[in-house]
Amino acid sequence: MKTVYLRRMTLAALACAVTGALAAPASADAAPQRITLDYSKGRCGQTTLMAHSFTPTTLEITTSNNFTDDAKIDMNGTRTPLPDTYAAQTTKIDLGTPMPGAIPFKVSGSEWPGSAGTGCEGWIIIA
Repeated sequence: MKTVYLRRMTLAALACAVTGALAAPASADAAPQRITLDYSKGRCGQTTLMAHSFTPTTLEITTSNNFTDDAKIDMNGTRTPLPDTYAAQTTKIDLGTPMPGAIPFKVSGSEWPGSAGTGCEGWIIIA
């Protein structure tokens, strides 16, 4: 009876150790990740972006066919201007090493003739 109890305790301890090792956050040396967002003619290519938690992250916004000088992205209380451009240009925003959660963002600009929209609202899901 004591042997069965000892085996169960050993297996439980081993299971906890393995689970803890798998659930531990990635080290600061983890390879950085980049997530991308396309913004063209006043519209976003997608409104839900996915990223891994505990990993250094950069958001890259590729802007093209944007003919307003007031386009911007608002996120985490920070406003970043987007370029007035015909050709594709990339704006990079360092998100640091995010914890699990969701980061809302809003891309906006004034409407101009021929534009397909005036921006978008979305989420970066960190899991």
